Amino acid sequence: MPPLIFRCGFSAGSVRRYKTLLCDRYRRPARAARGGCDEPFARRDEASDAHGEAASPPRSSARNTMNATTPEARLHRRLTPFEALLLTLSCLSPVFSVYGPGAAVLRQCGTGAAALFALGVLVAAVWGMVYAELGSAYPYAGGDYVGVGTVLGPAAGFACLALWAIIILPMNAYLAKLVATYAHQVLPATDPWLWTYGSLLAALAVALLAVRASALVTGVFLSIEFAAVLTLFVAGLLHPAAGAWMAIIHPQLPAAGRWAPVGAAALALGAVNAAFAIVGGNQAIAFGEELIDPHRNMGRVLLAACLLGALAIALPVIAVVVSAADDPTVFTSAAPFSTYISSVAGPGAAIALSAAVALAVFNALIAQIMFGARLWYSFARDRIFPRPISAALEKLHDRSGAPRIATLTVGVLSAACCVLSQRVLLVFLSGLVVYALALVSTAVLVGRIKGLTGGTDRWRSPLFPLAPLLGIALACVFAAADWADASIGRPSLLALAAVLGAALLWYWFVLRQRPGGWTPKLNAVQHSTHDVTHGPPSSSPSPTNGPTDSRG
Repeated sequence: MPPLIFRCGFSAGSVRRYKTLLCDRYRRPARAARGGCDEPFARRDEASDAHGEAASPPRSSARNTMNATTPEARLHRRLTPFEALLLTLSCLSPVFSVYGPGAAVLRQCGTGAAALFALGVLVAAVWGMVYAELGSAYPYAGGDYVGVGTVLGPAAGFACLALWAIIILPMNAYLAKLVATYAHQVLPATDPWLWTYGSLLAALAVALLAVRASALVTGVFLSIEFAAVLTLFVAGLLHPAAGAWMAIIHPQLPAAGRWAPVGAAALALGAVNAAFAIVGGNQAIAFGEELIDPHRNMGRVLLAACLLGALAIALPVIAVVVSAADDPTVFTSAAPFSTYISSVAGPGAAIALSAAVALAVFNALIAQIMFGARLWYSFARDRIFPRPISAALEKLHDRSGAPRIATLTVGVLSAACCVLSQRVLLVFLSGLVVYALALVSTAVLVGRIKGLTGGTDRWRSPLFPLAPLLGIALACVFAAADWADASIGRPSLLALAAVLGAALLWYWFVLRQRPGGWTPKLNAVQHSTHDVTHGPPSSSPSPTNGPTDSRG
């Protein structure tokens, strides 16, 4: 007697097609291609539950189909919280912040730099709290834009995406040039361009490694960096100047052979530069898809990196101001911290510290390339680029799990940005704090009200809505101070505003017109560590359309 299905009018071909559709629904592409699905679906679901995955929902809508993720495009979840902290602190780079923007504030505001960096620690705490809450809810390789786009809408998400896409490449070029500056101080006979491109190539080679191997390398360099920071701090404490605290309370700067008070406009601009130097830690979000138990760990990693980095930056600057408050040569020098170390420990110590700074900035370059590669990998996964380009950029190396094509792309484009002057590169970077802090603070404010952030097992900013409201207020203050700086700050605000405007137009006339529209991809994030330490996961996370599904 023929089976009931044939008696009801179904052909053998219909049965095969029906089985293929079922297998495809449960993400069994290999068996679906053979026209059959050998294992019961229940067994597959039990295996998924053992790995902590959510069951895959039906892919019935156009947006779900567009946002599907293949197993080959999944980052390996092997990064411990400590390793993520090392990578994030390397991105923040306390020595770069002290010797780069910190030196500029010292020359601009004189003894007032101490109070500005102490205030910067409070700004960093606000920055860390809003980013920790958003990152804990949305720990994805795309960084801020995934959470911003989910809470405030895809237009805001794409604007945030464009902001980071335009920032990361000039940032890498600026770091490579800074390596060349300090390496040239140690070896004056060498060509700075050789150091610029050589450091970029070496950092690229490390960034291509597996994420845990790269974290180990950056951890070694980070220890050297913190030794350099500690040297400045201890030297300042051991040689305090008479009347230093009065000079800090009443900021003064040497001018025309005498000490003169620092104006309010200079202090306001110095506060923006100090904030730019001291805030950070948000880079941790980009490693969220590689972090073990990201919803539980991301907030703590990000806030720890932000506060540790802020203290490692502010304390050496304050100590040097306390020690050099009566030495005008430090505040008028092109390299004030090197000048200070030479005055208290000799020129040999200054050269050794310059070498440590070059290594520290090189370490930051490694971590920033890794950060940028994961952003571009996420851009490709969200189909920002044409399909062939996106398909190439989201490929992962089978063994290391690193997005190597995205990493190489970031390296090549960063090398192209090295032809720009340091002033032009700073124009791209200076206004970042204003726009990023405003977007993320607004997302946290709206997200908590809607119940999209600060949920169960997520990090919550205390005394809500204090942190996001302070973040929005600080963004407005920094915008006003940047606008007063006609040299760097105002051009930066205008350039980044143009980028955001172009991004909104692109979203409205291109991405929004796609079938099903465009939205940042949300994948189920696992809490389990069963597939973390023993290799890449065996199946892909399921796409979701809402933040509640992203909890894993």
